[in-house]
Amino acid sequence: MPASAEAAMDSSMNQNNPVEMLVVGCKLAIADGFANALRNQGQAAHVRVALSLDALQQQLEAEPSNLLLLNVETLGDLVSRAVGIVRKIMPTASIMLVSNDPLKHTDIAVAHDLQDNLSIRSEEQIALAIRREHQAQLLRLQVNRLQRKLDEAEQRSSLLVRSSRDAIAYVHDGMYLHTNQAYLDMFGYESFDEIDGLPIMDMIETGSRGALKAALRKVAELGKHAEDFDCVTNDGQHFTARMEFSPASMDGEQCTQVMIRDQSHSLALQQRIDELTNKDIQTGFLNRQAFMEQLEVLFDSSSARDESYSIVQISVSNHADMREACGIECTDEMLREVASVLSSSAVHARTIARFGDHDFMILCDAREPALEVAERCLHNLRGHAYKSVNESPVTPHYAIGVTRSDPDSGLTALELVNRSCRATAIARSEGDNRVVFYNDQMPGDTGRMSAEDAAMVALIDDALANDGFRLKYQPIVSLQGDSRENYSVYLRLIDGSRELVPDVFLSPAGDANRLAEIDRWVVRNAIRELARHRRDGKKIVFFVSLSQASIEDDSILLWICDCLREFRAKGSWLVIQFRESDLRTTVEPAKTLINGLRRINCRIAISGYRPGAQVLLERLPVDFVKLSPDFARGLANDNAQQQQLNATNETLQEAGYKTIATCIEDAGSLAILWNVSVNYIQGYFLQEPTSVIVFDEEGA
Repeated sequence: MPASAEAAMDSSMNQNNPVEMLVVGCKLAIADGFANALRNQGQAAHVRVALSLDALQQQLEAEPSNLLLLNVETLGDLVSRAVGIVRKIMPTASIMLVSNDPLKHTDIAVAHDLQDNLSIRSEEQIALAIRREHQAQLLRLQVNRLQRKLDEAEQRSSLLVRSSRDAIAYVHDGMYLHTNQAYLDMFGYESFDEIDGLPIMDMIETGSRGALKAALRKVAELGKHAEDFDCVTNDGQHFTARMEFSPASMDGEQCTQVMIRDQSHSLALQQRIDELTNKDIQTGFLNRQAFMEQLEVLFDSSSARDESYSIVQISVSNHADMREACGIECTDEMLREVASVLSSSAVHARTIARFGDHDFMILCDAREPALEVAERCLHNLRGHAYKSVNESPVTPHYAIGVTRSDPDSGLTALELVNRSCRATAIARSEGDNRVVFYNDQMPGDTGRMSAEDAAMVALIDDALANDGFRLKYQPIVSLQGDSRENYSVYLRLIDGSRELVPDVFLSPAGDANRLAEIDRWVVRNAIRELARHRRDGKKIVFFVSLSQASIEDDSILLWICDCLREFRAKGSWLVIQFRESDLRTTVEPAKTLINGLRRINCRIAISGYRPGAQVLLERLPVDFVKLSPDFARGLANDNAQQQQLNATNETLQEAGYKTIATCIEDAGSLAILWNVSVNYIQGYFLQEPTSVIVFDEEGA
C-alpha cells in the first residue's frame, strides 16, 4: 500500500477512535498538555482527571477507561492501591507511570506489570506511548471479535458437517479424527467408535492406496484437489468414489478434510431441470424448442441422407371457440386428453412434441407410414369420449398436415416443418377433420405462379433456409426526453450483390404463404441482435412489424416467447407493430394476440394511422401510434396539413398514446413537428436504415 494511503487510513482510524484517557494525580493543565501532544501527532483525544483515589474509583465506575496515567510524585505510596482499584474495575486497562525521575520508579512498574514508566516532562514521548497502547487496545478488541466469529463459524461448520448429505471425514497422519454420519453410512458403519483409530487406507482397495498417500501429500502443496478412488465398505463391497481433499483444522490441529459428494440430489435436480427445459409440463411431450433441436441434429447426421422421415402435424382447429365456450381449465384438460390419444395412436413414432398452444408434431421414420398414423390419430381423436368437454356445446375439430423428406430431397429440418405447417393450414381451410399431404401443387407453392414470381419465392425459401435476409435499423428519435435507443427494424432480401426491399418480394411471398415464416425469421434474428446490445449495457428497444399472416397464426405468440427464452431477452425490450390496414380485417385475432403480447410485457404500436382508424384504437390496447406518411407530405408549406396534424396529435396524446411522425425528409417539417410536440420522429432526414446500429454515446 502506498505511504499516502497508509497515512490516510491511519488518520481516519485516529479520528474515528479517539483516545479516552484518565490521568490520576495531575492537574488539568498538565493533563491537557498530554492531550494536545496527542492531537499534534494526529490522534484525537479526550482527557479526564482524578486527583484522589476516591475520585479515581468514582470516575471508573461512572465511565470506564482502558488507558490510565498515574503520577507517582503525587500518589506516593498510594500507587499500589491505585493500580489495585484500576485492575479490579478494568482488568484489561493499560496503566503507565509518569514522574520527574522515571528511573527511581522502575521497580514499581515492573512489580505491577505496568505498560510503561515515563518522564512527566516529555509530553511527546508520553503521547507516543499512549498511541501505542491505544492501538494495542483496538487490536485486542478486534482479535476478540474475530475469535468470537471464528468460534461461531466453527460451530456452524460442525453443524453443517453433521447434517450434510455429503460424506465428510477429517484425517490426520492417515488416521480418522472425525466423520459425519453420511460417511459412516457410505462405508457401512453405525458409529464413529467403530473406526476410531482406524486408518483411512483400510477403506481403500489395495491397488489405490499408493495413489491415496500421494493425494494426501498433495494437500500441502496444491491445496484443494479431487481424484477417483476404489473404495471398500465394511462388508467387503467395492465402489468408486470421487474424493475431494482440502486443508482443514480440528481443535487447533492441522488435518485434511475428505469429502465424497452425494450426487443423488444433483442428478435429480439436473433431471428436473432437463425436464422443465425440454418437456411441455402439461402433456409430458417434448416442447417446440427441444423438438426442433432434435430434428436439426437428426437432419445434420448421416442417417438423414439415407432414410426417409415424415412429420404429422395435428392441430385442434377450433381451439379458440372451445376455450370461449368452456373456459381455459376445461380446454387445458382437453389438450391433455388429446396428448394421451396421440401417445396410444403413434406408439412406434420416433418423437411426439407439443409444437404450439394446440398443435402437436409426430416424427415418423420409414417403419411407421405417416399417412397411416395421421388417419389413425384422426379416427381415434374423433371417436374419443372427452371427459373434459362432454358438456360443452362445441366439440373439438382437427386439421392434420403430413409431409415427408426423402433421402435425395435435400430438405432441411426447418423446411420440413414449414411444409407441414402449410399442409395443416390447407387442411384447416378445407373444413373440419381433414388430412392433407404436402405436394408441390397445393396452394402456397409456386407451380401455378409466373416464372418471375416463382423465382422470387425460390429466393425467399433459400433465404429462410440459409439466412439470406438482412435486418436494417432506423432510429426513432424522441422529442420528449426518452433515454432509450428506439429503432424500427426493416427487412432486406439478398440477391447476389443486391438488397431487395419488401415492396419487391412481399407480394409473391404472400401468394406463396411465406409471410408468417418471414415474420418468424425477423422476430428471432431481431431478438438475437437486441439481446446482444442489451448485454453491452445499451438501453435499446426494437419496433418489429408482424404481417396479417402472423396475426392469424395463433402459434406466433409461442414463437416469440421461445425466442425471448432462447436469447435471455425481455418482452419489455420489444414493441410489436401492426399495420392499420391489416388490423381492420383481423380485429378479433389481433386482440387475442395483443393481449398475449402484453402479458409478456411487449408494447404495441399501430402504423399507417389515419384519423378514420380511431375505432381500432378503441378496440385494441395500443401504446404507440405511428402516423401515416401522408401527414408529413408537404407539411412545411401546407397550413391545413399542419392544423390537421396538430389536432390528430393532440387527440391521440390526450387519450394516452405516444405519437410517432414518420417519413420526415426535410428540416422544415422537423421544426413544425417540434412545435406540435409529437413524441417521436423517424425518417430519412434523420438517418436512412443501416445494417449497423451506431449509438450516440453523448446522448445515451
